[in-house]
Amino acid sequence: MNHVSSPARPRRLANLLDTALSLFVAQGIQATSTASIAKAAGVANGTLFHHFATKQALVDQLYLDAKTNLAQALTATPLTGTAADQLQQCWQRSLNWAKLHPRQLCLMQQLSHDPAYSMARHHALMLETMPFLAELLTDAQQQGMLAPVPLPLLLNFCHHHFLSTARLFVDQPELATDPDYQHWAFQLLWQGLRPTET
Repeated sequence: MNHVSSPARPRRLANLLDTALSLFVAQGIQATSTASIAKAAGVANGTLFHHFATKQALVDQLYLDAKTNLAQALTATPLTGTAADQLQQCWQRSLNWAKLHPRQLCLMQQLSHDPAYSMARHHALMLETMPFLAELLTDAQQQGMLAPVPLPLLLNFCHHHFLSTARLFVDQPELATDPDYQHWAFQLLWQGLRPTET
């Protein structure tokens, strides 16, 4: 099961969230009704609305779960070395996470194009769940390793490069094990962040 729930989360709620995630991935968020989620989860509509006042609240919880799950994967062991080393470790861990959690990745991709989610909202959730990433990017800028780009632009660039690369590797897993693809996927990110030569 790709969805990781809190140990304190009741089984029925965990099942409801897991069912919603599967349906959102298979059918799309807009095409999935709360009634169909409740039916597939084997609960009454009232049970779903007891936990989530709206479908958007349910989506928000799944998105928070995905971001939190990814953040845990990035910090499972300490990051070491230079800022470049640490960014590469984050990059590789994020791709490994995507391979193990394709449904959560798909949800992230759907929400990246959802008009209900502004970029400011995406960035706020990223900063809430992964403050270490913003700190790492800021430290690297202060050391002159990265261009002095405003943080929202940096986060936006990293976010979209991760989503597109992860989707490519999930869809074509043979590329994920190709050293050239592994090397250049990070180099495209790194070179895009580096200061412009004058």
